[in-house]
Amino acid sequence: MEIIEASVGKQVISRLVQIQEEIAELIDELEILSDEEVMKDIAESKKDFEEGRYYTLKTDEEIEQFFSDLVK
Repeated sequence: MEIIEASVGKQVISRLVQIQEEIAELIDELEILSDEEVMKDIAESKKDFEEGRYYTLKTDEEIEQFFSDLVK
């Protein structure tokens, strides 16, 4: 009987950890959705993509250059 209880206890703890992670993810998502500036940027990016204004970074060097240009 104690083995069964320990097993159930481990399952409950495992599920609680999963729920805690899901709640943290939901909080992150709500923070993004409540930030008007971020949502505006997302909408503009979606529009740019739909209208074909995008390019693909193909090499590590292109990626590094892209992000270094953002910092400037």
